[in-house]
Amino acid sequence: MVELKEAAERLGVHYQTAYRWVRTGELRAHKIGTTYSVDEADVVNFLEERNRPTAPPSKTQVRNWEHQQTRFSEFLLSGKEIEARAMVLRLFEGGVEVVDICEYLFSPVLFQIGEFWAEGSLTIAEEHRASAICERTLAALMQNPRGRPRGVAVIGTPPGDEHSLPSAMATAVLRSLRWQVHHLGTQVPPKDFLKLVTDVGADLVVISVTHPSALPEGEVIEDLVSRAGIRVMMGGPGTPLRSLADIASRRV
Repeated sequence: MVELKEAAERLGVHYQTAYRWVRTGELRAHKIGTTYSVDEADVVNFLEERNRPTAPPSKTQVRNWEHQQTRFSEFLLSGKEIEARAMVLRLFEGGVEVVDICEYLFSPVLFQIGEFWAEGSLTIAEEHRASAICERTLAALMQNPRGRPRGVAVIGTPPGDEHSLPSAMATAVLRSLRWQVHHLGTQVPPKDFLKLVTDVGADLVVISVTHPSALPEGEVIEDLVSRAGIRVMMGGPGTPLRSLADIASRRV
């Protein structure tokens, strides 16, 4: 038998930690007078158990993205924000990559909602509500993993384009890949875009263009950034986020 203080030293923890284990029943001990004592064998077994490698958590496998899209769409169209966010967070916390969540869930559902609005089966208010839920849900995915940043990226849209979700998804994808991202939002003039790109020392620039009328200004930004010798990618409807992820995964 050894006193709890000595057992704590052998286990490499503070006495209060060992005492908590005793109180919760994790570490078996015997109270003798005002002190606790632990059997030698229990100390050894407890230490072996703590040092035993644990299996990595199981990763969520999405076998049917269409089913996920249907559920997500229903949540968005009915304004069920809590349910929509919980669904996305379950996938994220289950190990599904951010690029897959954006590519196979957000993008097709938002495209479908846009079509509903275009054909008149959805009001502007309903479409805006769905988009707002998506923006707030995306914010929960914008976490910077530990590790040295791969580089600095700047993401934004040119004048004439008010769609913010595509650039927000690109931001979430890059941050998940350990990029430091400056997200500029929408309607950024070319000269201002370039100035910030230069000021932050960007290694990669992503220009999001979803409206045809914004394409000329997007091309101006692309040309200015290219002339500065900085990698630039301009994406629009149909441009897979996986392409951005592949570029971002390469060494700067």
